[in-house]
Amino acid sequence: MTAKRTPLYHAFKARNAEMAEKAHFLTANVFTDAKSEHEAVRNAAGLFEIFGQFLVEVAGAKAETFLNETFVADMSKVAPGRGIYGGILNENGGFIDDVITYRPAPDTFWVVPAPHRVEKVEAYLKECGKPYGVHVVSLGYRYVSLSLQGPQSRACLERVTSEDVSGQALPGFGMVKATVAGVDDVIVTRTGFTGELGYELWVPTEHIESFYDALLEAGKPLGLVPCGAGSMGSLRIEKRFPIWGRDIGEDTTPVEAGLGWTVKPKDSSYPGKAVVERQKQDGVERMLVLLELPVGSVLPAIGTVVKLGGDAIGKVTSAAHGHTVGHGLALAYVQIACAGDGQVLTLEDGTGVTVRRTAVYDPKSVRSRA
Repeated sequence: MTAKRTPLYHAFKARNAEMAEKAHFLTANVFTDAKSEHEAVRNAAGLFEIFGQFLVEVAGAKAETFLNETFVADMSKVAPGRGIYGGILNENGGFIDDVITYRPAPDTFWVVPAPHRVEKVEAYLKECGKPYGVHVVSLGYRYVSLSLQGPQSRACLERVTSEDVSGQALPGFGMVKATVAGVDDVIVTRTGFTGELGYELWVPTEHIESFYDALLEAGKPLGLVPCGAGSMGSLRIEKRFPIWGRDIGEDTTPVEAGLGWTVKPKDSSYPGKAVVERQKQDGVERMLVLLELPVGSVLPAIGTVVKLGGDAIGKVTSAAHGHTVGHGLALAYVQIACAGDGQVLTLEDGTGVTVRRTAVYDPKSVRSRA
């Protein structure tokens, strides 16, 4: 399949971006280099395009009931103007996808699948939603998703909108429609995938090029730079954030992935509920952990075997260099007996690695709650 160009393709090329294919779209991989862009997000601000991240609208009088009986999250606790993170599971408790779901109105929800899972999730919700009489449609190319991340992200946004985007007015997983950089009806959400204070902006597609230029220009004095997908990988792995297709999938459950906290106690039944509730009570055989590599080590390939005393006890699912912490990191599923924090394991080439059960950067997530 030939990769499609996103609406910002020419803006990226004008900034000499190195392009890469992500979820069948050509998007910016790096503008300068991944390390510099990573550091800009940690110290100031960075602006990413997350094209292919579409809103799937679920609407109708029984929308809350439907989603409550389909997702692990408790939708009855999500007020209009707020969102929640959680999984859509199959009958075995595996992830069809992990999604953020917003509630813009009492009977309307916006589900945000991973870019390469939109069609799957939309089709699944349409089929499962028939008995509930809900309307399911992808808003698709109506919006382009941008992610504004970093400690200066709020200050950058305040330069181009009169909307109150303070932590009090727009807390984590909050959402609001606002005029931003002269563009009406921009959806502003207090979310991100970097571990920093951040916002995701859903911009009407017809205005995206002028909006992108205006936001970068306004934020330039505060250190805002354009960033590509290359630095997103290193930022998210320092926070131990898993992604669908690498670290989680239809054969992994929330409990195994360390996401048991997203499974909310509720009366409603949903696919996989019996499996995850049993795992929460009885435990699991394997666990997704973060592996710290020695400084200067070569990053392991996906699928690299992890060992203890010569015995294979797991496999690497993703890896990236942690530019803030100064060494390589990997995510891997390992046997639960070997998943203790501080446990020393080896990769198949003999490299020693140390298990970490939590993020190595800002483990209490203080920065994203600013």
